[in-house]
Amino acid sequence: MQVALERVLLTWTAPLMALLIVVEMAVTAYRRKPAYEARDTVHNLLFTGLNFGLDVLLRGVSLGILAFFWGLSPLRWEAGSLWYWVGLFLAFDFCYYVLHCADHHVRFFWATHVTHHNSERFNLTVSIRSSVFQPFYRFLFFIPLALVGFAPLHIVFMYAVCQVYGFWVHTETIGKLPAWVEAVFVTPSHHRVHHASNIRYLDRNMGMVLIVWDRIFGTFAEETERPVYGVTYRIDRPEPLGLLFGEWRKLWRDVRQAPTWRLKLAYLTKPPGWSPDGSTLTSAELRQVLGYVPDATMRQHATTAEAS
Repeated sequence: MQVALERVLLTWTAPLMALLIVVEMAVTAYRRKPAYEARDTVHNLLFTGLNFGLDVLLRGVSLGILAFFWGLSPLRWEAGSLWYWVGLFLAFDFCYYVLHCADHHVRFFWATHVTHHNSERFNLTVSIRSSVFQPFYRFLFFIPLALVGFAPLHIVFMYAVCQVYGFWVHTETIGKLPAWVEAVFVTPSHHRVHHASNIRYLDRNMGMVLIVWDRIFGTFAEETERPVYGVTYRIDRPEPLGLLFGEWRKLWRDVRQAPTWRLKLAYLTKPPGWSPDGSTLTSAELRQVLGYVPDATMRQHATTAEAS
């Protein structure tokens, strides 16, 4: 049933998303503030296609592993209950928050996630600029949901629903929303902060649907200055292979050159920008050392960071 629901969701939302993209293109062009650039949009479409293909290929593996852990759970919930779906939504959104934090704070995961952040544009097509290789590990963060009794197909369906929500927040066309909405939900304002490379914005606003996790765990930042989108370092090869594998190449270089196994593991597991001698800085270190740096001079000061 949930597979059918997922197909219905895709059938109805895909044309709507395409329409909204066209509307955003028209609105920004009319305002003489075009948000789109042809090459960047092609990259967004290419990465989402690659991600979708991997997701389809690995769907059986991810469902099988989730089913294995679901089988270990002594808990079974009545799926027809509204509270079941409310509970699944809240639990899923929190697990996604944890996944997203790992993507930003563990360099091995960041090497995959960086493709979602290395566009210097911010528009609705950036929402589908997927972390291409994420299907290889994403489901691991949802194992706790299976262990507490949520069915694997329901987990996959909830992921699709939350992904649909995540589409509309990738825009500059919508300003700040009423205070109560900004207090509870992820909004375009919150997500502009997340995609910005301003030092005060790095690794902030990780939520998918709810912003409350960021407020609880101290990863929230208000939009108070103009966002500068992209990553904090210059991309050497701004073409598909460079955008997709550039961070993996840097990670492999650092791991290969590290003199001990302990340092090799540290490069894999510590945040982007970490170095044993402080020659490069993490986002937290940048904030500590540099404090607030106005966006006009941010790139000059942050070129040594390997963070987002």
